[in-house]
This record gives sequence, structure tokens and C-alpha cells, in this order.
Amino acid sequence: MERIRKRKPESWLLKGFFIFSLLFPAFYSPYTDVYQSAYYAKWSWAYVCLTLYLVLCLVRFWREGGERPWKKPGFWLYLGVLAAYNLFSLYFNHKYLHWYWEQINNTVAFVTFLVLACVRPSMDERDEEGDDNIRFLMGCIVLSNVASIVYYFMGYTKLLICNNQFVFFELPADFYESRHYWIYSHKSEYALMLVAFVALLTAYRKKFRNLWTFFAGQAVLLFCLYLTHSWTGIAGVLLIFIGAALDGVEWKDFKLKKWYLAVAAALAAVCGAVGWEILKERNIWTLGNRVYIWRSALDVIKKHPEGWGLRFGESVFVAEPLDLMVTNAHNIFLNAVLRFSVPVGICFTVLFLGIAVYSVRKAKSFLAAGMWLALLVLLDMDYALQSPQMGLLFLVVYLVCFKNKREQA
Repeated sequence: MERIRKRKPESWLLKGFFIFSLLFPAFYSPYTDVYQSAYYAKWSWAYVCLTLYLVLCLVRFWREGGERPWKKPGFWLYLGVLAAYNLFSLYFNHKYLHWYWEQINNTVAFVTFLVLACVRPSMDERDEEGDDNIRFLMGCIVLSNVASIVYYFMGYTKLLICNNQFVFFELPADFYESRHYWIYSHKSEYALMLVAFVALLTAYRKKFRNLWTFFAGQAVLLFCLYLTHSWTGIAGVLLIFIGAALDGVEWKDFKLKKWYLAVAAALAAVCGAVGWEILKERNIWTLGNRVYIWRSALDVIKKHPEGWGLRFGESVFVAEPLDLMVTNAHNIFLNAVLRFSVPVGICFTVLFLGIAVYSVRKAKSFLAAGMWLALLVLLDMDYALQSPQMGLLFLVVYLVCFKNKREQA
């Protein structure tokens, strides 16, 4: 008990964020149906914990006299774009859109990365009262996805905890394909988070008790990725394994070893099999008809540069020449423009891509590059990330790209 009492309050809040994000993702929305509630998420218990955690991190950082981030020009550039994002959002929300919660939740997520990158909090304390929150996070991830598998075989597709209600969603019996969402908005978002989780477990594989537990955890995530029926996600996770394999090569004194060839052959075989399955189900020349959807979405944006606002999710446009009616642009960055105006979407895109470039540059690893390439492919192919998941995604990105030797031990 004494050891528990001595733990930092930040550690408890971080645990709360993980639990609410992965095991009990309760949030509030003007809607309670599966699709609209995802597009219009208000506050969540996970973000309450995350916000308090960030505040305490900043207070402790200030008291301990850490290196002041405002001495670096990149800090002011990021803060300036974030300020522009909020100013444009306030203007267009007040005049046209009338939906402030996306701005609030996205700002919490963007501030999360800023605070983590500047403060560099350790999440696996090594003193005798230490608390390994990275291992706790990975445990929550595996436990959540074991529950996901059980939920799938019970016949359900999505679990929604919204407005103090539990919604158990099943796909229609005549739906054209099997897919699984679990606690996420769509199969693409579930696939995106699974890709990030696979990267996290790969980066911190030494935290597992042995190789068997590591492989078991990865097997759970990969099986869930298969259940999503997201071929883009499955192809993306191969980039992570390729990156991890390249990080294992001794490039300074490179000598061709037998295990290099064995790993390369295995990865090539898997890539070939995945590519064959994608070719059977998708037209790669039109990127699964995404080219037509993006072109039509740009036409809508030209007509409504102020954004769709509360029309989003209900209004449709036709993807020519397919006569395919769609409700969104199937691209997170185009959707940011379509929903919230051209200036807001541009600021959102600059912030997001800035995080990608900065974190890969800091990581200097093939694993981080493979992770981000996989994430960006998913984000460009579908509306694969909603604001309630952005905070956790950026925290995982921080752990993968900013990890130090002490945290890997």
C-alpha cells in the first residue's frame, strides 16, 4: 500500500487514459447511432484523464527546471499553426459550422504531442516506487483485443458506449463483406490503431517476459487486423516488419548473413500473398475507386469552401463516373477541409504532417518510417481516424519515435 501511495498522480491519470481509451471508451454525443456519434463526439472520460495528465506533466516540468522549449524555433512554428487552426476554427464555427467539439478534441490531441515532445516524460520509472506504464499500456492493448475477438465470435461488429448507453451493433446479414470495428468508428480506424499498436509492441519487445509472450501479443493484434478485412491495414503492417528487419541489420559493417536472406524471402512471400488478395478484391489502378471519390470531393469543396459543418454525414455527393453515392471524401485530410473549411483543413494537415516528419526525423529508424508510411496510406485511403483516438495515436507515436535506451531495457 505504501508503494501505491507514493506513485505519482500523473501515473494514475495515464493509466486512467489507457483504460478509458482501450477498455471502456465512454463518450458523449448529440447522436447515439453508430456512424453519426463517431463524427460528432463531444467530451470523453479518456480525454479528461489525458488533459489532467498533461497539466501535471507541465507543472512538474516547470518546477524541475527542464530545458525551455521556447528556445527552439520549431516550438513557435508548431504553436503558431496550432493557434491559426483554432482561430480559423472559431471563426468558421461561429459563422457557418456550429460544431466546436472537433476543434476542442483535436487541440487536446495536438497539444498532447507538443507536451510529450517538449517534456519527454518517462513512462516506465525505474526507482523502487517505479511504475511501468508502457508495459501497462501494452497489457491493455492485448486485453482489449482479446475481448474484441470474443465479441466478434459472439456475432457483433461494434461496441459503442455513448451517452451512458451500450449499443451492440451487428452488420446486416446480406452485407457484401465481413468486417470488424470493435470500439472504433470503422474498420479503417480499427486497422489504423492496430498498425500503431503492432509498431509499439515491436519497438518495446524487450519489455515482454520472453519471445513467446511477445509473439502471442502480436498474434492477437494480427488476427484482429485480419478480422477488420482492411487489406490496406494488412499491407501497412508489413511495412512495420520490414522496417524492424532493416533496423536489425548492422549497416556499418554490413555482411550478407543467411538470416537476412531468410527474413527477406519470408517477407517477400507474405507481401506477394497480400498483394494477390488485394488484386482480387480491389482495382489498384483507381486505388479502389478512391481517385473518383477524391475528384468529386474536390468539386464539392470548391462549391462549399466554408465547409459542410453539421451537414457532414447526412449529405451525399456522387463520385463520377461511377454513380456511387458517398457521404465523405475517404481521406482524413480532404474530410478536414470538406467538414470544417479550406483554412481549417490546411492547418490540420500541416500540423499532422509536421508531426509525421518531425517524429521520423527524431527517431532515425526504419521502424518509425515504416509505421508512419503505413499510417499515412490508411489515412489517405479512408476516414481512418476520429478525434477521440488522435490523442492515443500521438502518444503511441511518441513512444515509438522518442524512446530511449533506458525505456527499451
